[in-house]
Amino acid sequence: MTNKSLELEMRMVMEAAEELLTHASYQSDYGSIHILSVETVEEARQRELAETSANVVTLESRRSHTQPTVISKALRFQDRYSSS
Repeated sequence: MTNKSLELEMRMVMEAAEELLTHASYQSDYGSIHILSVETVEEARQRELAETSANVVTLESRRSHTQPTVISKALRFQDRYSSS
């Protein structure tokens, strides 16, 4: 094969691969994709730095030392089968 015929063959292979990937992207099932995080570049840098750091951060040091947050929920039920 000459250089020109090799080049043409490779172009055809690349075009076929591009068509296959385009077709596959339209046939994909996005139901199984989960977004792990949405973060800025700076947040990503901080996370990567924390993941590679040898420093151990305790939960107590990360918790705020303010008043604890109180969460309450009142539930009310109505019996639809009562004889009232």
